[in-house]
Amino acid sequence: MGELDKVLDKVMESKAELIQESAQDADKKELIAALREKKKQSIVSEIREEYKKELIREAKEEVSKEANRQKMKDLESLMWSGFFLAFLVGLAVNQVTDIIGYYKGTVAVGEIWPTMIWSAIFCGICILAYLYSFFKKAISLVDSSKNKKKGIK
Repeated sequence: MGELDKVLDKVMESKAELIQESAQDADKKELIAALREKKKQSIVSEIREEYKKELIREAKEEVSKEANRQKMKDLESLMWSGFFLAFLVGLAVNQVTDIIGYYKGTVAVGEIWPTMIWSAIFCGICILAYLYSFFKKAISLVDSSKNKKKGIK
């Protein structure tokens, strides 16, 4: 801290008259050293405090950016899985509509069993996709809960 020492020397020189008036020659050097050290600690403490505030601000910004990246990633995943599920649900609804139409007599289909099988397959896939998504989120929630209890982030 060479620059700080130079500044403190100048401050002590400016206060030399005040020190000479209030202190004896024997105590003058001790008083100057004590004042100098007190000023130095005060300045260093202030610099540390400002540096700590700056680090905290930068860390908050970084956490915010990372949270935004994660939200975008989650949104993209949600959009694709939503598209896939919507497509499958549409196919399942179409098959079920044919089955209903067959029993009402409005749809003439030679054999209803293939439609029923496809309907069951599409509904099964939708249910499995839902359960997979549910358990994936539930396991993630349990893991994050355990990590918070352990103090891991």
